[in-house]
This record gives sequence, C-alpha cells and structure tokens, in this order.
Amino acid sequence: MTKRLPAQTPRVIHYVDTATRPGGADLTNLPPAVLALALADAMGRQHRQSIERRDQYAAWLLRREEIARHDRKVRRWLLLGVPAGLGLLVGGGWWLAEMTMAAVSTTAVLSGVVVLAVAVVVAGTVGRRCITVVQHWHE
Repeated sequence: MTKRLPAQTPRVIHYVDTATRPGGADLTNLPPAVLALALADAMGRQHRQSIERRDQYAAWLLRREEIARHDRKVRRWLLLGVPAGLGLLVGGGWWLAEMTMAAVSTTAVLSGVVVLAVAVVVAGTVGRRCITVVQHWHE
C-alpha cells in the first residue's frame, strides 16, 4: 500500500496596492495635511491600544499574583488539614459504627451520616481551578 499525502490547497498571496484604498480614494491625490491627519490618527489609536494592552497585562499579573497567594494559603491549610480531616473522618466512622452497634436511635445514626457526608463534600471542594488563556497580538 502506498502512502498518500494529503491534498494541498494552492497558496494564495495577495499583494495590497498601496496607491489605492478600498473606498476608491487615490492616496496620491490627497493633500499632505489630510495624509498627516490620518497618520496622526492611526498613530494615536495604536498608542491608545498599546497603553490598554499594557494595563490589561498589569491587571493580569496582579490577578496571577493574587491567585498564587491564595493557592499557597490553601496548600498550607491542606498540609495541616488533610491529616486532621482524615483523623476526623476515621473518628466519625468509628463513632458511627459504635452508635450503630449500640443500637442508638436512628436519628443519631442519620445525623452522623449527614455530618460525614458534609465533611466529604467540603473536603472535595477545596482549591481552585486554573484556566489559562493565551492571546497573541502584534504592535
């Protein structure tokens, strides 16, 4: 069996004619003052966009630092809290087994099950999801 390469589409190269604009205005017939005004406007817009991107990047850095600080705090608590939580779960399980064996009221057994379920749910929701967004732009 022979290897077949995927079909390649022809590469289209478009060269922009700098003498004309899409609206049909010929740039060679425009007065220099109008061209200077258009150039100043374009440069001002580019400068504003660059400032806006710089501000967005600074805000992103601050948010990233805040998330890192929060994650460090959560990890510190998890290092202390996981052994303690496991101890509580084991103790709660032992207590539940003792209550069941001693035939204590059904209400006490069900309350113990609810407390253990809540502890498991709370332990499972600690932490934060990280979503990374990559944006690419040219200046």
